[in-house]
Amino acid sequence: MQQPSSPASSRSLNGRTALLLCTIIGMVIGVTGCQSTWSGSTGYRMESKYSLKNRKSHISCRPEGSSFAVTCTLPMKVTQQSLSQLFSSIDESLGTRYRYGGSSPEGFDCSGLVLYLYGKNFQMILPRTASELAALGTIVQKNSLRPGDLVFFSNSGSIIDHVGIITDQESFAHAARNGVKLSHLYERYYDRHYAFAARIITAE
Repeated sequence: MQQPSSPASSRSLNGRTALLLCTIIGMVIGVTGCQSTWSGSTGYRMESKYSLKNRKSHISCRPEGSSFAVTCTLPMKVTQQSLSQLFSSIDESLGTRYRYGGSSPEGFDCSGLVLYLYGKNFQMILPRTASELAALGTIVQKNSLRPGDLVFFSNSGSIIDHVGIITDQESFAHAARNGVKLSHLYERYYDRHYAFAARIITAE
């Protein structure tokens, strides 16, 4: 005859079950990359972590027509024409499907979209992840955003896990789960998880 489980063993089993579920959920959230489930307001802490003293002021870029990379100072000066081309490229990319790890018109994740667009229009050689992008350029206050600035969001408050491109004072383009789209910066969902913004280009 099977002996009934003791309360202690039941608690141990429940604890292991809970740990397993947490591990699985963590793996799922990690795989979703740019679009994990955000759950807290983190702006001040994130801006402090990525403060001016920790920022990178240079990036590699490839002058048009050259096969050699050179070092460019951030924010990099760009022409009004190339800035306009950026927004034309964004328009062309709208609706492109989301693909984890994607950085081509076949599919983008959030940082892959930035990598592709800034490489195509400004010949910038950018790092691959949103967290690495967040360390570039100069921090910009939310009420001083310009088209072309990057906006960053955080899930946990400890890392940056989403990035978008400002298209006007209140909108940004990004690769979401349902594809590349424009969203309102002050929409409750994004406003709540906004971390900070950075400027890596400036129009001449």
